[in-house]
Amino acid sequence: MDHVASIVADIHLTKPEALAVIAATLDAPVQGARTASAFVGLPQGGWVEVDIPKFGEAPPLTLDVHDPRGQAEARASAQSLLDLLAHVAGWPVHHLHE
Repeated sequence: MDHVASIVADIHLTKPEALAVIAATLDAPVQGARTASAFVGLPQGGWVEVDIPKFGEAPPLTLDVHDPRGQAEARASAQSLLDLLAHVAGWPVHHLHE
């Protein structure tokens, strides 16, 4: 069972662009690039995928951080990614959701 924590960012990028920034920030490749299920692996064994707004929804971008180890680990991985994206990539990151 995967545990998920989500990061919400008010940034306007396509899914491939967002995955490229995440991959560059983590120095990791995009897995399954150019597919609907593309993701970037995390150093701790989890992964992050990008959920773009559906037609008619508000524009914030959501990053779903998955971790099979547990909810606390998913949240810690999401917080670490949030901090990196805000510091390294300059993303205006709002908050975490569980």
